[in-house]
Amino acid sequence: MLDKIIEYQSEESNLIKYENELSKSSAREEASKIQQVLKSQQAELISLENHAKKTNESFMLAQKKYEEYLKKLEELEKEVENADTEKLSFYEKMYKDFVSVGASLEKEISKVYSEVKKINESYEETIKKSKSLRDKFDKHIAVYKKLKSEIDPKIEETKQKMAELEKVIDKKILMVYKQKRDSHIFKVFVPLINNKCGGCRMDISASRLGQMKSNELGIIECENCGRYIYQD
Repeated sequence: MLDKIIEYQSEESNLIKYENELSKSSAREEASKIQQVLKSQQAELISLENHAKKTNESFMLAQKKYEEYLKKLEELEKEVENADTEKLSFYEKMYKDFVSVGASLEKEISKVYSEVKKINESYEETIKKSKSLRDKFDKHIAVYKKLKSEIDPKIEETKQKMAELEKVIDKKILMVYKQKRDSHIFKVFVPLINNKCGGCRMDISASRLGQMKSNELGIIECENCGRYIYQD
């Protein structure tokens, strides 16, 4: 009576093995890790682009100020050239102050330019790393897809066998089995081995062994692990 449910359990064991081969494959795990890094780098690229945009705006503004400064400086130089003796000292002081402003602007432009250059270098380096990681990701995915193409048919075949077995298994036994599976117990049915539970190896008392013989299905529930024990 139990042979079909034991066969069903064996097929489910195969199914679990196949599914674990896919979910725990090294290629899949490596691809998943790389994908997380690529997402992080994508976010970094977006951040760099935003930073570059703001820095470029600062550079353009500083450059505009400097061009305005040069124009005013040229006008001031003409005024100094044409200034009379009384106003000459005033223009000279103004000219020195203006030159100081110019130096400050040049320093600002140089600083912003260096920042732009640094951002561009970081962006190019991140792009380079992303390309290298993308190549590795593609290789791992190719390996995983090959493995999947080999295992998927086995999974489908196993599921079909289980579906066919469900049609001939005693409904009461199948219900008992699925209730245990819902509680994440596997294997559900284990043999009696030297008067011990074939799952957790707990000793089974003589009275419980007697219940096994008198039980309609020939099984007892292990008081320790909850599995069903049958006489092999």
